[in-house]
Amino acid sequence: MWDAVVLAGNQSLLPFNVFQNLQRTYSWMKYYKNELNITNKSGKIDEKVLEELLQDVRKRINGSLALLKVEAK
Repeated sequence: MWDAVVLAGNQSLLPFNVFQNLQRTYSWMKYYKNELNITNKSGKIDEKVLEELLQDVRKRINGSLALLKVEAK
């Protein structure tokens, strides 16, 4: 993700704050995936925790999509 910002230089397609937001969303998705993998390996998946994790991921993704829509206008 950061390679795209560096390589684009002054000709970037999206403002820096959008790249930063997308990078954070991607990082959170990786974090939640790791949490799910650890929980799954222990053999104990709490449905409530799983639902909360997925809601957090959905919020992050929707926030990034909303930011992209605003920037696209």
